[in-house]
Amino acid sequence: MRTPAILAAILLATGCESMNQKIDASRQDRCERADWALVGERDGMSGHPLLADRYEYICGELFKPAPYKEGFEKGRARKPRPPA
Repeated sequence: MRTPAILAAILLATGCESMNQKIDASRQDRCERADWALVGERDGMSGHPLLADRYEYICGELFKPAPYKEGFEKGRARKPRPPA
């Protein structure tokens, strides 16, 4: 009776590890292909706060803070202002 439970636990652990590797590979790919100036511009226009710390945590050295911040400021300047 214990053997099926142990086997199921091993299979579950193996599946989770495989899924984590796929997620990490996908994240790595997105970080490598990101146009950080466009990401910053999109964040600035949408009203999000500066997310540089979050992107740096997720992407590590693949994150380019200077283009992101330039894009963020450009997007913030283009954001429509609410009527007074």
